[in-house]
Amino acid sequence: MSSFIKNGLSLKTQVYGLIIAISLISFSVRIITDIGTTQKYLQTQMASHAKDTATSLGLSISPYLEEDNIMIAQTMATAIFDSGYYKQIKFTNAQAKVVFELINPKRVESVPNWFISAVKLNAPSRQSELNNGWIMAGTLEVTSHEGHSYLTLWEHTKRSFYSSFLLLVASLAVAFLILRAVFNPLKAVENQAHLVTRKRFTLTDEIPVARELRTVTKAINNMVMNLQTTFDSLTRQTQALTEEVYIDPLTGLGNRKSFENHFNSVANSISDEAPVTAMMISLPSLTNINKTVSYQDGDEHIKEVAKILKTIFGELTNAKVFRLNGSTFIALAPYDSDFLNRTRLEITDAFSQQKNSLHVNGFANCALVSVEKGMPKGHVLSALDTGCTIGVTNTKVDKDTLFSVNQWRSLIQSILASGEVSFSVQPVKRAHSQNKQCYFEVFAHFIHENEKVNNGHLFAMAEKLNLTEELDKKIIRNFVNVKELYPNDVFALNLSKASLYSTEFIEWLTLYAHTKPVLKTNLLFELNEISLLYNVHIASQHIDIIKDIGINVCIEHFGTSLTSFRYLQGLDIEYVKIDGSYIQDLLDNSQSQFFIQTVNNICHGFGIKVLACLVEGPETLDMLENLGCDGVQGNLIMPPSNVIKTIQSSTNKQFAFCADTLKFCN
Repeated sequence: MSSFIKNGLSLKTQVYGLIIAISLISFSVRIITDIGTTQKYLQTQMASHAKDTATSLGLSISPYLEEDNIMIAQTMATAIFDSGYYKQIKFTNAQAKVVFELINPKRVESVPNWFISAVKLNAPSRQSELNNGWIMAGTLEVTSHEGHSYLTLWEHTKRSFYSSFLLLVASLAVAFLILRAVFNPLKAVENQAHLVTRKRFTLTDEIPVARELRTVTKAINNMVMNLQTTFDSLTRQTQALTEEVYIDPLTGLGNRKSFENHFNSVANSISDEAPVTAMMISLPSLTNINKTVSYQDGDEHIKEVAKILKTIFGELTNAKVFRLNGSTFIALAPYDSDFLNRTRLEITDAFSQQKNSLHVNGFANCALVSVEKGMPKGHVLSALDTGCTIGVTNTKVDKDTLFSVNQWRSLIQSILASGEVSFSVQPVKRAHSQNKQCYFEVFAHFIHENEKVNNGHLFAMAEKLNLTEELDKKIIRNFVNVKELYPNDVFALNLSKASLYSTEFIEWLTLYAHTKPVLKTNLLFELNEISLLYNVHIASQHIDIIKDIGINVCIEHFGTSLTSFRYLQGLDIEYVKIDGSYIQDLLDNSQSQFFIQTVNNICHGFGIKVLACLVEGPETLDMLENLGCDGVQGNLIMPPSNVIKTIQSSTNKQFAFCADTLKFCN
């Protein structure tokens, strides 16, 4: 019943139900009316028959009413009575004495008792006064027998039922064929409307015959075409702007402007738990290749380096690579320099395999710098440039001194088995609202041996070891306890790339949501745009399953891929969260303003809400709201709360949560 209330009863079901109900009512009324009419006719016929018999029989036996001839009169009455159409024939003399009486109590066996009980026929009696000459001789009373009338009525009822039933079936069959011809195109319109609600805009080629449906179908097709035209126009404009302003045309990587925006967005969020390290890669032999061979070979050298960097840094979550100028690349990664040294060694090994005689000054030089909070990018670039020039890094670590893969495997398995998990949150506030939230973003922190484990390092190694799904499962299992305490508040959990593309994880999530129904409402998953673009088709299929469970989806770091937004078409998502690199210089950067406004226009056309993060100043907040953003997040709104829930073990749970509908403590 609740599903009917939520989803509504289909028009097809309602029309079929109405037709069947009307047909059954018509069928029933016809049978009842037919029976009633026949019943009245038979009742009248029996009365007329009794009257005619009483008159004719009375005239026939009048000459034989003397005592000596009464047997002749009785014999004549018996001959008529034996026909079976009479229940009783009785002659009473003038002294009110019954002279003779014939009775037939027999009932018709071929008529069911329930029918006799349901349809009443009263046996009518008629009288005739008999005279012997001029003297009143007595009264003859004739009562018709209803048995034959019941038999006639029963047979007529059966014929009427069968004929009416055949007519009912034929009418329903014809109605079904007609309605199917009407509802097939209506089903196509419904599917098209359903796809529109899932952000999938398709055209219906089959135009219905019915005028009303033709109008609706053409209107939806026109709406879809107009929206598609607007979407294509906006995406082309945005893509052209992005390519011109933020993308290096040779490598497809972000350019210096893109690096500066990204650096500004991460520089103020650095902490001991969220370090950032910069790596510069320079190509000292590029000038020699350009001079001695050709500029085309120099471009190929640059492309080869870019390919290597994309492959290696692509395995590190949220790590980004940029090309600053002709021979210089730079990467920013949310890891400390010790951890990133493993990546530097991988890059060095990959470069050594590419070295040949043209690389007279070496294939490439690398340098690392740990970025401190508030450090100017000029200082970072100067330190990296010096490191590349003299060929040293600020951290000299050999492979043997790094945390080994087996050690990471043991650490992660230990965390999965008995590690503690704590949660903190940061609200995403609705635009133009003081107290209403879109949702609360949840940050999970793993604790091992009473120390927090760096999430960036943990998930980067877990991805290499194919253990990311298990970490996500642990987070979800543990967070269920918080969700059960606050079922009416909307929370958002981050979902890794591995879990998004894992069929096994999606199946586990579906089954787990059935055992923990609290997951089916007021919950979102935030997906990184880079992870989503790995395979949009499979991601879209899994997002549909997640949506069917009841969990909404948000794409975070939106815009960092520097690719077309065309992938949004067909994704059934609730929010996109614009990357902070477009927020930091929003007040002075007209390109960022245009980008955010275009994102709002595109996403609102699809029914997707747009969020902005890293909001630090009131002027930035006002501009984001004026540009059309639906929600904002940042320290200006409220910094992350450090304590929501602490789980000490699987059997001993302790909770620390600020009450009053998530008014968090710092």
